[in-house]
Amino acid sequence: MKEKFKHLLGKTREEIAQEIGDGFNYPENEVWTYEVGRTWIGRRIILSITFKGKKAAEIAFFKSFRKC
Repeated sequence: MKEKFKHLLGKTREEIAQEIGDGFNYPENEVWTYEVGRTWIGRRIILSITFKGKKAAEIAFFKSFRKC
Protein backbone atom coordinates (compact mmCIF):
# COMPACT_ATOMS: atom_id res chain seq x y z
CA MET A 1 0.00 0.00 0.00
CA LYS A 2 2.95 2.32 0.60
CA GLU A 3 3.71 2.36 -3.13
CA LYS A 4 0.21 3.67 -3.82
CA PHE A 5 0.88 6.86 -1.80
CA LYS A 6 4.63 7.26 -2.37
CA HIS A 7 4.00 9.95 -4.99
CA LEU A 8 2.78 12.31 -2.22
CA LEU A 9 6.33 12.81 -0.91
CA GLY A 10 7.60 16.28 -1.73
CA LYS A 11 4.14 17.74 -2.36
CA THR A 12 2.76 20.73 -0.50
CA ARG A 13 -0.29 20.68 1.77
CA GLU A 14 -2.36 22.36 -0.94
CA GLU A 15 -1.41 19.75 -3.56
CA ILE A 16 -2.27 16.90 -1.18
CA ALA A 17 -5.58 18.54 -0.21
CA GLN A 18 -6.50 18.83 -3.91
CA GLU A 19 -5.61 15.20 -4.56
CA ILE A 20 -7.10 13.36 -1.56
CA GLY A 21 -8.94 16.12 0.30
CA ASP A 22 -8.18 17.90 3.54
CA GLY A 23 -10.42 15.67 5.67
CA PHE A 24 -10.37 16.80 9.28
CA ASN A 25 -6.77 18.01 9.15
CA TYR A 26 -5.87 21.49 10.33
CA PRO A 27 -3.79 23.17 7.59
CA GLU A 28 -0.94 24.15 9.93
CA ASN A 29 -0.44 20.75 11.62
CA GLU A 30 2.84 18.93 11.12
CA VAL A 31 1.05 15.57 10.71
CA TRP A 32 -2.04 14.83 8.63
CA THR A 33 -3.94 11.54 8.85
CA TYR A 34 -6.37 9.83 6.49
CA GLU A 35 -8.32 6.59 6.77
CA VAL A 36 -7.43 4.66 3.60
CA GLY A 37 -8.98 1.26 4.25
CA ARG A 38 -9.91 -1.48 6.67
CA THR A 39 -8.59 -4.92 7.49
CA TRP A 40 -10.79 -8.00 7.36
CA ILE A 41 -11.49 -7.71 11.11
CA GLY A 42 -12.48 -4.04 10.91
CA ARG A 43 -9.28 -2.30 11.98
CA ARG A 44 -8.81 1.03 10.23
CA ILE A 45 -5.73 1.50 8.06
CA ILE A 46 -4.47 5.02 8.67
CA LEU A 47 -2.13 6.97 6.39
CA SER A 48 0.04 9.47 8.27
CA ILE A 49 1.79 12.25 6.34
CA THR A 50 4.50 14.22 8.16
CA PHE A 51 5.47 17.64 6.85
CA LYS A 52 8.86 19.30 7.18
CA GLY A 53 8.39 22.95 6.34
CA LYS A 54 5.91 23.15 3.48
CA LYS A 55 6.57 19.75 1.88
CA ALA A 56 5.52 16.19 2.77
CA ALA A 57 8.65 14.47 4.09
CA GLU A 58 7.44 11.09 5.37
CA ILE A 59 4.50 8.74 4.97
CA ALA A 60 3.62 5.91 7.33
CA PHE A 61 0.76 3.51 7.93
CA PHE A 62 -0.70 2.16 11.13
CA LYS A 63 -3.75 0.11 12.07
CA SER A 64 -6.21 0.98 14.80
CA PHE A 65 -9.73 0.28 15.97
CA ARG A 66 -9.99 3.96 16.98
CA LYS A 67 -10.87 6.80 14.64
CA CYS A 68 -8.15 9.07 13.26
